[in-house]
Amino acid sequence: MKRKITLSLALLMMVISCEGPETVVTNIVRRDGSVLRKAELKHSKNELALNDFRVPVDSTWKLHDSISISVQGDTTWFLLAEKLFESVDAINIAYLADTGKNSVVPRMASLQRTFKWFTTEWRFTEKCEKSLTYGYPSENFLTPEEIEFRNLPSVIRDEMLASPDSLKYKILNDSLDQHTELWLIRSLISEWIEDAGSLCTASGKDSLVADVLRSHAEEFDESSLADEGFDMTCAEILGDSIFKKVKPELDSAMIVSEKKFDRSLSFQSYTLKTVMPSKIKTTNGYTMPGGEIAWPVNGDLFLTDDYVMWAESGEVNYWAVFLTALILLIIPFEIRKHTSKKNKIKK
Repeated sequence: MKRKITLSLALLMMVISCEGPETVVTNIVRRDGSVLRKAELKHSKNELALNDFRVPVDSTWKLHDSISISVQGDTTWFLLAEKLFESVDAINIAYLADTGKNSVVPRMASLQRTFKWFTTEWRFTEKCEKSLTYGYPSENFLTPEEIEFRNLPSVIRDEMLASPDSLKYKILNDSLDQHTELWLIRSLISEWIEDAGSLCTASGKDSLVADVLRSHAEEFDESSLADEGFDMTCAEILGDSIFKKVKPELDSAMIVSEKKFDRSLSFQSYTLKTVMPSKIKTTNGYTMPGGEIAWPVNGDLFLTDDYVMWAESGEVNYWAVFLTALILLIIPFEIRKHTSKKNKIKK
Protein backbone atom coordinates (compact mmCIF):
# COMPACT_ATOMS: atom_id res chain seq x y z
CA MET A 1 0.00 0.00 0.00
CA LYS A 2 1.34 3.42 -0.96
CA ARG A 3 1.27 5.76 1.98
CA LYS A 4 0.26 9.14 0.60
CA ILE A 5 0.35 10.98 3.93
CA THR A 6 3.12 11.45 6.38
CA LEU A 7 2.99 14.32 8.79
CA SER A 8 5.79 16.22 7.11
CA LEU A 9 3.74 16.09 3.90
CA ALA A 10 0.60 17.07 5.81
CA LEU A 11 2.29 20.13 7.28
CA LEU A 12 3.66 20.99 3.85
CA MET A 13 0.12 20.85 2.47
CA MET A 14 -0.94 23.31 5.15
CA VAL A 15 1.73 25.72 3.98
CA ILE A 16 0.74 25.25 0.34
CA SER A 17 -2.91 25.93 1.18
CA CYS A 18 -1.86 29.41 2.34
CA GLU A 19 0.06 30.20 -0.87
CA GLY A 20 -1.29 31.83 -4.00
CA PRO A 21 -3.77 34.71 -4.05
CA GLU A 22 -4.84 35.93 -0.63
CA THR A 23 -8.60 35.88 -0.13
CA VAL A 24 -10.57 38.04 2.30
CA VAL A 25 -14.34 37.55 2.53
CA THR A 26 -16.48 40.17 4.28
CA ASN A 27 -20.11 39.77 5.32
CA ILE A 28 -21.99 43.01 5.92
CA VAL A 29 -25.10 41.95 7.81
CA ARG A 30 -28.11 44.24 7.42
CA ARG A 31 -31.06 44.77 9.73
CA ASP A 32 -33.52 43.27 7.25
CA GLY A 33 -31.61 39.95 7.21
CA SER A 34 -29.88 40.48 3.88
CA VAL A 35 -26.11 40.15 3.65
CA LEU A 36 -23.81 42.11 1.37
CA ARG A 37 -20.95 39.72 0.71
CA LYS A 38 -17.64 41.04 -0.54
CA ALA A 39 -14.64 38.99 -1.61
CA GLU A 40 -11.18 40.30 -2.41
CA LEU A 41 -8.31 38.54 -4.13
CA LYS A 42 -4.83 39.97 -3.69
CA HIS A 43 -1.74 38.65 -5.47
CA SER A 44 1.75 39.68 -6.50
CA LYS A 45 1.07 38.34 -10.00
CA ASN A 46 -1.46 39.37 -12.62
CA GLU A 47 -2.99 35.89 -12.57
CA LEU A 48 -6.37 36.24 -10.88
CA ALA A 49 -9.54 34.39 -11.88
CA LEU A 50 -12.94 33.52 -10.42
CA ASN A 51 -11.84 30.03 -9.43
CA ASP A 52 -9.13 31.56 -7.22
CA PHE A 53 -11.77 32.76 -4.77
CA ARG A 54 -12.04 30.42 -1.81
CA VAL A 55 -15.77 30.91 -1.45
CA PRO A 56 -18.26 30.46 -4.33
CA VAL A 57 -18.11 33.48 -6.68
CA ASP A 58 -19.65 33.43 -10.15
CA SER A 59 -20.68 35.75 -12.98
CA THR A 60 -23.70 37.01 -10.99
CA TRP A 61 -21.36 38.95 -8.73
CA LYS A 62 -20.23 42.50 -9.51
CA LEU A 63 -16.55 42.33 -10.41
CA HIS A 64 -13.81 44.89 -10.81
CA ASP A 65 -10.05 44.82 -10.63
CA SER A 66 -7.33 47.24 -9.65
CA ILE A 67 -3.60 47.47 -9.04
CA SER A 68 -1.43 49.10 -6.40
CA ILE A 69 2.22 50.07 -6.72
CA SER A 70 4.23 50.51 -3.54
CA VAL A 71 6.94 53.08 -2.91
CA GLN A 72 9.48 50.34 -3.56
CA GLY A 73 7.91 49.70 -6.97
CA ASP A 74 6.23 46.40 -6.08
CA THR A 75 2.92 45.83 -7.88
CA THR A 76 -0.08 44.12 -6.29
CA TRP A 77 -3.11 43.04 -8.30
CA PHE A 78 -6.64 42.96 -6.83
CA LEU A 79 -9.83 41.32 -8.00
CA LEU A 80 -12.90 42.47 -6.09
CA ALA A 81 -16.34 40.85 -6.12
CA GLU A 82 -19.55 41.67 -4.30
CA LYS A 83 -23.13 40.44 -4.23
CA LEU A 84 -26.19 41.20 -2.12
CA PHE A 85 -27.80 38.03 -0.76
CA GLU A 86 -31.42 38.41 0.31
CA SER A 87 -30.82 36.06 3.23
CA VAL A 88 -28.32 33.59 4.62
CA ASP A 89 -30.37 30.88 2.91
CA ALA A 90 -29.16 32.26 -0.42
CA ILE A 91 -25.55 32.03 0.83
CA ASN A 92 -26.12 28.41 1.83
CA ILE A 93 -27.59 27.60 -1.58
CA ALA A 94 -24.40 29.00 -3.13
CA TYR A 95 -22.30 26.82 -0.83
CA LEU A 96 -24.29 23.72 -1.82
CA ALA A 97 -23.86 24.49 -5.52
CA ASP A 98 -20.14 25.28 -5.16
CA THR A 99 -17.69 23.36 -7.34
CA GLY A 100 -14.61 25.34 -6.37
CA LYS A 101 -11.46 24.44 -4.51
CA ASN A 102 -13.12 24.26 -1.09
CA SER A 103 -16.43 22.72 -2.16
CA VAL A 104 -15.63 19.40 -0.47
CA VAL A 105 -15.98 21.04 2.95
CA PRO A 106 -19.61 21.58 4.08
CA ARG A 107 -20.04 25.23 5.08
CA MET A 108 -23.17 26.95 6.33
CA ALA A 109 -24.19 30.43 7.46
CA SER A 110 -27.00 31.39 9.83
CA LEU A 111 -28.55 34.59 11.16
CA GLN A 112 -30.92 34.90 14.10
CA ARG A 113 -32.74 38.13 14.97
CA THR A 114 -34.18 38.28 18.48
CA PHE A 115 -36.66 40.97 19.51
CA LYS A 116 -36.86 41.57 23.28
CA TRP A 117 -39.02 44.74 23.35
CA PHE A 118 -36.35 46.99 24.85
CA THR A 119 -33.55 45.49 22.70
CA THR A 120 -33.04 43.79 19.37
CA GLU A 121 -30.18 41.31 18.98
CA TRP A 122 -28.55 39.64 15.99
CA ARG A 123 -26.34 36.54 15.94
CA PHE A 124 -24.46 35.71 12.74
CA THR A 125 -22.51 32.48 12.34
CA GLU A 126 -20.58 30.60 9.69
CA LYS A 127 -19.68 26.98 10.28
CA CYS A 128 -17.26 24.53 8.68
CA GLU A 129 -18.09 20.91 9.48
CA LYS A 130 -15.38 18.75 11.00
CA SER A 131 -13.49 16.28 8.85
CA LEU A 132 -12.73 13.54 11.37
CA THR A 133 -15.24 11.85 13.65
CA TYR A 134 -12.82 10.20 16.06
CA GLY A 135 -9.96 12.70 16.13
CA TYR A 136 -8.93 14.44 19.35
CA PRO A 137 -9.83 18.01 20.36
CA SER A 138 -6.91 20.32 19.64
CA GLU A 139 -6.92 21.57 23.24
CA ASN A 140 -5.72 18.10 24.31
CA PHE A 141 -2.39 18.90 22.63
CA LEU A 142 -2.15 22.68 22.33
CA THR A 143 -1.74 25.15 25.18
CA PRO A 144 -4.28 27.97 25.62
CA GLU A 145 -1.63 30.43 24.37
CA GLU A 146 -1.01 28.34 21.26
CA ILE A 147 -4.75 28.07 20.54
CA GLU A 148 -5.18 31.82 20.95
CA PHE A 149 -2.26 32.47 18.59
CA ARG A 150 -3.53 29.93 16.04
CA ASN A 151 -6.99 31.52 16.02
CA LEU A 152 -5.70 34.99 15.12
CA PRO A 153 -6.20 36.25 11.55
CA SER A 154 -3.05 35.66 9.50
CA VAL A 155 -2.38 39.38 9.06
CA ILE A 156 -2.30 39.83 12.84
CA ARG A 157 -0.01 36.84 13.33
CA ASP A 158 2.35 38.19 10.68
CA GLU A 159 2.44 41.55 12.42
CA MET A 160 3.27 39.89 15.73
CA LEU A 161 6.05 37.81 14.14
CA ALA A 162 7.55 41.02 12.72
CA SER A 163 7.11 43.08 15.91
CA PRO A 164 9.83 44.00 18.46
CA ASP A 165 8.64 40.93 20.42
CA SER A 166 9.11 38.71 17.37
CA LEU A 167 11.43 36.26 19.18
CA LYS A 168 8.74 35.47 21.73
CA TYR A 169 6.15 34.89 19.02
CA LYS A 170 8.52 32.82 16.88
CA ILE A 171 9.12 30.52 19.84
CA LEU A 172 5.37 30.29 20.35
CA ASN A 173 4.86 29.58 16.63
CA ASP A 174 7.49 26.82 16.65
CA SER A 175 5.89 25.25 19.71
CA LEU A 176 2.51 25.44 17.99
CA ASP A 177 3.91 23.62 14.93
CA GLN A 178 5.41 20.84 17.07
CA HIS A 179 2.29 20.25 19.09
CA THR A 180 0.12 20.46 15.96
CA GLU A 181 2.22 17.73 14.35
CA LEU A 182 1.61 15.41 17.29
CA TRP A 183 -2.11 16.25 17.29
CA LEU A 184 -2.36 15.47 13.57
CA ILE A 185 -0.66 12.09 13.98
CA ARG A 186 -2.79 11.07 16.96
CA SER A 187 -6.02 12.20 15.29
CA LEU A 188 -5.30 10.40 12.02
CA ILE A 189 -4.40 7.20 13.85
CA SER A 190 -7.51 7.46 16.04
CA GLU A 191 -9.74 7.84 12.97
CA TRP A 192 -8.01 4.94 11.24
CA ILE A 193 -8.42 2.66 14.27
CA GLU A 194 -12.18 3.21 14.36
CA ASP A 195 -12.51 2.76 10.60
CA ALA A 196 -10.40 -0.39 10.76
CA GLY A 197 -12.49 -1.78 13.59
CA SER A 198 -15.70 -1.15 11.67
CA LEU A 199 -14.40 -2.88 8.53
CA CYS A 200 -13.04 -5.86 10.47
CA THR A 201 -16.34 -6.29 12.31
CA ALA A 202 -18.31 -5.97 9.06
CA SER A 203 -16.14 -8.61 7.39
CA GLY A 204 -16.59 -10.97 10.31
CA LYS A 205 -12.85 -11.45 10.70
CA ASP A 206 -12.26 -9.88 14.12
CA SER A 207 -14.26 -7.58 16.36
CA LEU A 208 -11.41 -6.84 18.79
CA VAL A 209 -8.93 -5.26 16.37
CA ALA A 210 -9.97 -1.71 17.28
CA ASP A 211 -9.58 -2.35 21.01
CA VAL A 212 -6.11 -3.82 20.56
CA LEU A 213 -4.95 -1.05 18.24
CA ARG A 214 -6.44 1.61 20.54
CA SER A 215 -4.40 0.31 23.48
CA HIS A 216 -1.23 0.77 21.39
CA ALA A 217 -2.20 3.99 19.57
CA GLU A 218 0.75 5.96 20.91
CA GLU A 219 3.20 3.54 19.31
CA PHE A 220 2.37 5.01 15.90
CA ASP A 221 4.51 7.98 14.94
CA GLU A 222 5.47 9.74 11.71
CA SER A 223 7.84 6.99 10.59
CA SER A 224 5.23 4.29 11.19
CA LEU A 225 2.92 5.95 8.67
CA ALA A 226 5.30 5.03 5.85
CA ASP A 227 4.70 1.74 4.00
CA GLU A 228 7.23 -0.53 5.72
CA GLY A 229 6.91 1.13 9.11
CA PHE A 230 3.12 0.89 9.05
CA ASP A 231 3.03 -2.84 8.31
CA MET A 232 5.78 -3.55 10.82
CA THR A 233 4.07 -1.61 13.60
CA CYS A 234 0.71 -3.28 12.94
CA ALA A 235 2.29 -6.75 12.87
CA GLU A 236 4.09 -6.13 16.17
CA ILE A 237 0.88 -5.01 17.84
CA LEU A 238 -1.55 -7.60 16.42
CA GLY A 239 0.80 -10.49 15.80
CA ASP A 240 1.75 -11.78 12.35
CA SER A 241 -1.18 -14.14 11.86
CA ILE A 242 -3.91 -11.66 12.77
CA PHE A 243 -2.16 -8.87 10.87
CA LYS A 244 -2.05 -10.92 7.65
CA LYS A 245 -5.72 -11.85 8.06
CA VAL A 246 -6.96 -8.28 8.54
CA LYS A 247 -4.39 -6.44 6.38
CA PRO A 248 -6.90 -5.70 3.56
CA GLU A 249 -9.23 -4.07 6.09
CA LEU A 250 -6.38 -2.09 7.66
CA ASP A 251 -5.28 -0.80 4.26
CA SER A 252 -8.82 0.07 3.19
CA ALA A 253 -9.46 1.84 6.49
CA MET A 254 -6.36 3.99 6.04
CA ILE A 255 -7.51 5.01 2.55
CA VAL A 256 -10.87 6.04 4.01
CA SER A 257 -9.27 7.93 6.90
CA GLU A 258 -6.76 9.70 4.66
CA LYS A 259 -9.56 10.87 2.39
CA LYS A 260 -11.30 12.52 5.34
CA PHE A 261 -7.95 13.88 6.56
CA ASP A 262 -7.25 15.34 3.11
CA ARG A 263 -10.49 17.30 3.20
CA SER A 264 -9.01 19.58 5.86
CA LEU A 265 -5.39 19.59 4.74
CA SER A 266 -6.15 20.46 1.12
CA PHE A 267 -8.48 23.28 2.14
CA GLN A 268 -7.50 26.65 0.66
CA SER A 269 -7.27 29.10 3.56
CA TYR A 270 -8.80 32.56 3.70
CA THR A 271 -9.83 35.28 6.16
CA LEU A 272 -13.49 35.83 7.02
CA LYS A 273 -14.69 39.22 8.26
CA THR A 274 -18.14 40.26 9.44
CA VAL A 275 -19.72 43.64 10.03
CA MET A 276 -22.80 43.44 12.26
CA PRO A 277 -25.83 45.76 12.03
CA SER A 278 -25.24 47.24 15.51
CA LYS A 279 -22.73 47.37 18.34
CA ILE A 280 -20.89 44.10 18.98
CA LYS A 281 -21.81 42.50 22.29
CA THR A 282 -19.71 39.35 22.15
CA THR A 283 -17.84 37.22 19.61
CA ASN A 284 -15.26 34.46 19.32
CA GLY A 285 -13.45 36.39 16.58
CA TYR A 286 -10.79 39.08 16.59
CA THR A 287 -11.84 42.73 16.48
CA MET A 288 -9.89 44.48 13.75
CA PRO A 289 -8.85 48.17 13.99
CA GLY A 290 -11.67 49.09 11.57
CA GLY A 291 -14.29 47.40 13.76
CA GLU A 292 -14.79 44.28 11.64
CA ILE A 293 -14.70 40.90 13.36
CA ALA A 294 -12.20 38.56 11.71
CA TRP A 295 -11.43 34.83 11.79
CA PRO A 296 -8.87 32.67 10.00
CA VAL A 297 -10.48 29.84 8.02
CA ASN A 298 -7.89 27.07 7.90
CA GLY A 299 -8.33 23.33 7.48
CA ASP A 300 -6.83 22.39 10.84
CA LEU A 301 -9.44 24.53 12.63
CA PHE A 302 -12.18 22.08 11.63
CA LEU A 303 -10.18 18.86 11.49
CA THR A 304 -11.64 17.31 14.64
CA ASP A 305 -14.37 19.77 15.70
CA ASP A 306 -16.92 21.87 13.90
CA TYR A 307 -15.48 25.36 13.44
CA VAL A 308 -18.16 27.91 14.27
CA MET A 309 -17.39 31.61 13.79
CA TRP A 310 -19.96 33.79 15.49
CA ALA A 311 -20.69 37.37 16.47
CA GLU A 312 -23.57 38.88 18.43
CA SER A 313 -24.67 42.49 18.33
CA GLY A 314 -27.52 44.40 19.88
CA GLU A 315 -29.14 47.79 20.11
CA VAL A 316 -31.63 49.53 22.36
CA ASN A 317 -35.14 50.02 20.95
CA TYR A 318 -35.53 53.63 22.04
CA TRP A 319 -39.06 53.78 20.68
CA ALA A 320 -40.00 50.94 23.05
CA VAL A 321 -38.35 52.72 25.98
CA PHE A 322 -40.22 55.94 25.14
CA LEU A 323 -43.54 54.12 24.67
CA THR A 324 -43.13 52.21 27.93
CA ALA A 325 -42.27 55.40 29.83
CA LEU A 326 -45.29 57.14 28.30
CA ILE A 327 -47.59 54.27 29.29
CA LEU A 328 -46.19 54.28 32.83
CA LEU A 329 -46.94 57.99 33.05
CA ILE A 330 -50.43 57.73 31.58
CA ILE A 331 -51.64 54.73 33.61
CA PRO A 332 -51.47 56.43 37.07
CA PHE A 333 -53.14 59.51 35.62
CA GLU A 334 -55.95 57.42 34.14
CA ILE A 335 -56.35 55.50 37.39
CA ARG A 336 -56.66 58.72 39.37
CA LYS A 337 -59.08 60.12 36.80
CA HIS A 338 -61.22 56.99 36.90
CA THR A 339 -61.18 56.87 40.71
CA SER A 340 -62.14 60.55 40.96
CA LYS A 341 -65.01 59.98 38.54
CA LYS A 342 -66.31 57.04 40.58
CA ASN A 343 -66.17 59.08 43.78
CA LYS A 344 -68.22 61.87 42.21
CA ILE A 345 -70.85 59.39 41.08
CA LYS A 346 -71.14 57.97 44.61
CA LYS A 347 -71.67 61.45 46.04
